[in-house]
Amino acid sequence: MLTGMINLRGMGARCAVAIAVGALLTAGCGTDDDSAGGPTSAPSTPREQLLLAQDEFPAGSSKVDLPQDRIDTMSADLAGAGRDATFTPQECTGVQQDLGVAMKELFGRSAVAAASGKSGVMYVEYVTEGVGDLRRIADLNERCAAYTYAASFEGAQINAESTIENRTAPAGLKGVEAIAYRSTSSSSVGGDAPLTMSEYSGIATLRGVTVMVRVTTLSDVADESAFTQLFTAAVDKVRKAA
Repeated sequence: MLTGMINLRGMGARCAVAIAVGALLTAGCGTDDDSAGGPTSAPSTPREQLLLAQDEFPAGSSKVDLPQDRIDTMSADLAGAGRDATFTPQECTGVQQDLGVAMKELFGRSAVAAASGKSGVMYVEYVTEGVGDLRRIADLNERCAAYTYAASFEGAQINAESTIENRTAPAGLKGVEAIAYRSTSSSSVGGDAPLTMSEYSGIATLRGVTVMVRVTTLSDVADESAFTQLFTAAVDKVRKAA
């Protein structure tokens, strides 16, 4: 997705904000038809408490604060970058731009949590009211499974190559409408050396809520095991919430 073009110059809050913003590039709205095997009414628990707590992230990880004003600013900047970008193949232009339009609105009603782990791995989760159109997202992944991207972001020229592959959702999410996909990108900003980023992403809808999880590494090897555990835990927390 569009966030594959971001050069994450240093980990921490900047990285987490960039990944969190990119997560919402894929989110749309649909109808709630999940069957989660638990309560089906909307949770009464506040959204922020539906997020995983720090001790529910992988052992050894550290919490990363995500100031809402930084998320809002970057989401607006990325939406603008998408409008002015050049995608190859050209058919991916409309796909990425359409997804970017919804980003800022969705962030206004999302709760986001993030943590950083060993060797530069980043974990990001968000919970938002409303139901993401997962079938549409999976279809868009198929339509733009590989593309290049060129644009200007924060005054620097960006060039990126990205691939994305739909995967099977974790077995522990049986009964919940969910999708998973893996993406890999190589991006450069200005004269910086290219940066490779690989990640697993998952989106699930249940109880009128959309849950998204991303596990990102700064290499071409993504941590599928950590993703499976984190995604399952995040969905289970919403599934069991009051």
